[in-house]
Amino acid sequence: MCRVPLAPPSPEAAFVLSFPPDPVWVRTCRETVRASVLAHKRPELTDLAVLLTSEAAGNAITACVTAGCGRAVTLRGEWPSADRLEVHVHDEAPGLPVGRRPDMDAERGRGLLLIARLATRHGVCREASGPGKSLWFQVGGSR
Repeated sequence: MCRVPLAPPSPEAAFVLSFPPDPVWVRTCRETVRASVLAHKRPELTDLAVLLTSEAAGNAITACVTAGCGRAVTLRGEWPSADRLEVHVHDEAPGLPVGRRPDMDAERGRGLLLIARLATRHGVCREASGPGKSLWFQVGGSR
């Protein structure tokens, strides 16, 4: 499922966005995914795709800020079929994301749980071409 995020987009790529690891970019990620979903005439996927993108991008940014990596985070989306969107978020922070069980009143720590529970498919993989990893998920289609 992982692809090199800075490679030229494949013909089926819907979008590629590289941005600095700064939380202000999460909104742009959400709007990019929203625009792609609406352009592909799949409005029923909008809320879920936007929510999971927000969580994945936020996690990548947090990992980069915490690790001090200055390289860009990359958001990539493709439509492997007419009814399924696949989103990858790549960062170059060391390590793999780990899901946690936050306290009920915790304000953070639910992103990976939401992705695992709500995505049609999801995963994390290291990139063969260099440091970092990609968190990916699919919405739509069948499980």
